[in-house]
Amino acid sequence: MGIGSMVVKVKLEGLNIVRARGKWYVYVRDTKEKLLVGFEGARADLDKRMAMPDFIAKYNSRRVRDLRRTYPDGTLGALVEWYENECPKYQSLAEATKNDYTKAFKYLRPEFDYALADITQADLYDIRDKCAKEKWPRFADKMISALSSMFTQAVKRKKMLGNPALGIDKCHKADPNANREWRENEWDYVAANAPAHLLTPMMIARHAGYRGQTIVKLRWNDYQPDPRFGKCFRIITAKNKELVWIPATDELQAYLDKLDRPALNICTRADGTPWESEVQMQTSVSHYLRDLEEAGHIGGGTTLHGLRTTYAADLKRSGAETGDVAAALGDKSERMGAHYTRHVENEAKVIRAFEGKKKR
Repeated sequence: MGIGSMVVKVKLEGLNIVRARGKWYVYVRDTKEKLLVGFEGARADLDKRMAMPDFIAKYNSRRVRDLRRTYPDGTLGALVEWYENECPKYQSLAEATKNDYTKAFKYLRPEFDYALADITQADLYDIRDKCAKEKWPRFADKMISALSSMFTQAVKRKKMLGNPALGIDKCHKADPNANREWRENEWDYVAANAPAHLLTPMMIARHAGYRGQTIVKLRWNDYQPDPRFGKCFRIITAKNKELVWIPATDELQAYLDKLDRPALNICTRADGTPWESEVQMQTSVSHYLRDLEEAGHIGGGTTLHGLRTTYAADLKRSGAETGDVAAALGDKSERMGAHYTRHVENEAKVIRAFEGKKKR
């Protein structure tokens, strides 16, 4: 890329370039750091903007992990290397969790020379608060979670005497409206208007209850004939390695059976190629939903994961027990079934209260 009559092409790797509401947004793919926000113009204009010295300087100033650097035993850097490369617990984590931990450790790189024996909870609060300001509160909480997971394994192997990350309270306050159940009119609008490459993952979340990390990897050979329901899904979930059989609803079967199959994966981008990652798919869906929200077609808080909540709520209202809902979601714990349907239980209590009032 370049400016003027001479164009020098420079490959800028690791970027996520998104166009939303007519504007361009450029992020670092691994860390979600914003390099350019709200740029207006054609793609050629964006390329020229990205070739300007200030953008290149910002791109080059990103934290880059030096994989050749080694750290002495007993330091944070040495422990991270052990955890990522040798610890069995780390290898068993879901890919999405590993990615979150990798981003957290990249942020902590300047602290890698710190001696493990000197790390106190007060130190972790300091780095957490600094991280929340430089990045965002939720990222800071994930960083502490990554450290706590690593420290727990270190204590078990006598690499540390204790886990100083235990008991640290979160700085991110969860939005109670996040990942809420969709209203019927919201789903009807999206189902009738969304482009196929975005509707397909939403249909699967709505009618099979899968997480994004499962949806992005779901293949056509996972969609199989079933003598009782016509079609079903048989997969091993990415998060908990659970073998899960789920009937495909009539609505989902009717939709999927009409799709072309340009790839082994069911969900593909607009050009028919598989999504690069769960994050890329979820980001594209999110940008689309926020555009609809801005236009007044749907409300706030609608997310891909919220359709999993909608799926669970439907099962609960149909009479399914909490444990049955959890099983249909692919979760081992009944607690997760309760998590997704607590609002339905509250609705039932309100209904009983008003029915009792009518009887009186």
